[in-house]
Amino acid sequence: MINQLEYLKWRGDLSFSKDKLNEVDGSILAMLSYIDYDSISKEPIRLSDAAASYCPDNRYDSVKLGLIIPSKKINQIFCLSGESARFSDVVISDFEWRTSIEECCQFAAVTYHLPSGRAAIAYRGTDDSLVGWREDCCLSYLDEIPAQRCAVEYFERMAEKYPNEKFYLVGHSKGGNLAVYAAVKCKDELKCRIVRVYAYDGPGFSKEFTRSKDFSAVSRKLCIIVPQSSFIGTMFDMKGKYTVVNGTARGPYQHDCFTWAVEQNAFARLPELSERGKRNALQFNQSMERMTKEEKREFADTLFEAIESTGAKSLTDFSSGTIKKLVTLIKNYSGMDKEKRTLMVSLLLKLFDFKKT
Repeated sequence: MINQLEYLKWRGDLSFSKDKLNEVDGSILAMLSYIDYDSISKEPIRLSDAAASYCPDNRYDSVKLGLIIPSKKINQIFCLSGESARFSDVVISDFEWRTSIEECCQFAAVTYHLPSGRAAIAYRGTDDSLVGWREDCCLSYLDEIPAQRCAVEYFERMAEKYPNEKFYLVGHSKGGNLAVYAAVKCKDELKCRIVRVYAYDGPGFSKEFTRSKDFSAVSRKLCIIVPQSSFIGTMFDMKGKYTVVNGTARGPYQHDCFTWAVEQNAFARLPELSERGKRNALQFNQSMERMTKEEKREFADTLFEAIESTGAKSLTDFSSGTIKKLVTLIKNYSGMDKEKRTLMVSLLLKLFDFKKT
């Protein structure tokens, strides 16, 4: 089985006008949203030109995008995309990002204009900043986190700016959550301009959200993809609408969608989650259901107060010794019952397992 890199080499000669954007293409654009386009150009630019200036010597490890982000793979696929007939004429525009500790917000999005006349908005997932991870925890108790509000506003601005285009909405990790949220919460008159929503291993929502009329109105356009041992993608509720695909890496490393097996123009399907994936979903979601909103808020505050007590501002700041001290601190924390402490330690260990990649 192949991955996105081999897919590009095999299918890269087919233009989007000949073969419309598919879920594998969407995953490539979603992962390219992690690139800092402001460092390349403030104006719209062809993807081929952007890639050529970004890695002129094809040194894929020369630009670091964050500790748990597969920088080398993203840089490599960016360059290969720029050299392919399929992606070279895609125009990149309207890159926007914001990170605010005060607002607890981490958001970024970019628009890709396809030669076929359609556009794809890609929402960035959680980056290396701790404020991004803290905002993710807010998903458990807030009806709307700041990044979700930004996602809706961004789509509505792009729809107004480009009135003749229809849109794909794509995103990986938290970006997948933002793509779905933007489709559900945008103005009703814009929903018909959404072609498809591709969410790659992104956390879900509250049951109230997934059972709402707005969610039902766009549900047929949603393609929510998780690997078989998913941890992030099975958090919270998605009304059973996800598609399980074959992640070839182990455990939490499957969150990297470059490890998903590709068959022709789609990811290789599996009938259901693995036993590990089922346990991940059951443990986390049952624990969340037993907690009130206030308890979830307290849980998040306690977790990040412990993390911030180490002086770290990003995941890069953590050493193995710091992680061990943090786990010990939480295990000995007397202000929280054993189940919550166990869940907190489990989340930390899964999160920092990514740090080894």
